Amino acid sequence: MTGDSRGRERAGRGDRGVSEFAGVAILVGITLLVTGSVGLYVLADPASEAAGPNANFTFEHIDSASVLIVTHDRGDNFTAGNLTVRSGEAAVTWSQLANSSANETVSPGATVQLSRRNAYGRPVGASDRIAVVYTPPARNETVLDRWNDG
Repeated sequence: MTGDSRGRERAGRGDRGVSEFAGVAILVGITLLVTGSVGLYVLADPASEAAGPNANFTFEHIDSASVLIVTHDRGDNFTAGNLTVRSGEAAVTWSQLANSSANETVSPGATVQLSRRNAYGRPVGASDRIAVVYTPPARNETVLDRWNDG
């Protein structure tokens, strides 16, 4: 081999090493870009913010008195004026049932009674269907829980 051919052989190996490194660097960069984009989408997903409130309620019906006791069992806190209890045509806010301020906070453990002797104004039968609904002033309503649904 002559000196020129050895020099070209060495130069070819060096170029190959640089292009392999560039290829790996580009692939790592693309991987980081895609992973970062997916992560930002998940963290900033507006659907996760718009998922709405979440709460569970327990219901205790006292047949002999035609009364239903509704208890906020667990979940988010609510403003009493934004919770509505509905049955057919009847719709009464939590604050009316509790005889409290519409701005009062309803948190787990809070209880109201539905009966003909309070703001509900009618007896509760064993076959009545009752829904607890979150009714914020500027967004869509969300049914949080139901009694006798089905």
